[in-house]
Amino acid sequence: MSYGHVLDGVRYISRRPSKRAMASWSDDTNIIDTDSGKIRVKDTGGNKPALVMVPDGPCVIEHFERLITELSPHFRVVCFDMPGLGFSYPELDYDFGLEHGTRIVKSVFDALDIERATLSFSCSNSYIAISMARHYPERVSRLVLAQTPSLHEMRSQWIDRNIPKMLRIPFIGQAIGAAMSNQLASRWFDMSLPKNTPQKDEFVKHALSALHSGGCFCLASIVQGMRNVGNSDLSDIEVPTTMVWGNKDWSHRNTSFESLRVHVPHCEIHEFAGCGHFPNLEQPREFAALIRETG
Repeated sequence: MSYGHVLDGVRYISRRPSKRAMASWSDDTNIIDTDSGKIRVKDTGGNKPALVMVPDGPCVIEHFERLITELSPHFRVVCFDMPGLGFSYPELDYDFGLEHGTRIVKSVFDALDIERATLSFSCSNSYIAISMARHYPERVSRLVLAQTPSLHEMRSQWIDRNIPKMLRIPFIGQAIGAAMSNQLASRWFDMSLPKNTPQKDEFVKHALSALHSGGCFCLASIVQGMRNVGNSDLSDIEVPTTMVWGNKDWSHRNTSFESLRVHVPHCEIHEFAGCGHFPNLEQPREFAALIRETG
């Protein structure tokens, strides 16, 4: 096991969101106590069916506002920053691995009294959603994933092509991430969004605003945390699953998204034409419609 994540835990042990950032949060956005630490959550409330989402860093809850607006008439929407992203700070023992990530999701369910929900996660976070469905199928009604290939494709076609080798080295990667978080966040949108898209400025604005206000983007720890995930950790999934992918994601230009069926053979796969890495955020109305149809 890599222990580089401890450096991120130390960095954020006393970090807090700026007062200006907290003042800008909507009334339904708070930091809650869970069995696995403090997590920033937006919860629209009500007694409608629950839908739980997490941003794919460097995105944060604020990137999801339009999608939440589309979904909230039909669902109780819960959106939270995973530890190491946005304003959910990682604790010292959080290793960014699959087991700890799954524990976080369950802890949020328990803290908010969510008995059962649809999970809508993307990219590497999707493996946490799959693990949640594997270990707690009675609490997951459906998976709606985005930009998620098989574990092998993620490692060979995404990490190897897009993540600098130095970021994959424990402690060194975390040190680079600490010094270059703003640059890494901005560069990521250059790689992941369609060329010349007018949406890029908004993506960058929300990400950098969070970082400038005390937020975190622990990219090195997230990548290193995937090392110990095996195919057997993502098998035997019986929960109905849908996955969408954007065909203009340069970072996944050689990825086969059909490969997700290695883990979820019954998965329905939909291509979102003209989208990059964030089809759920780039085409929120269409994505929301798909969730309603599949739900």
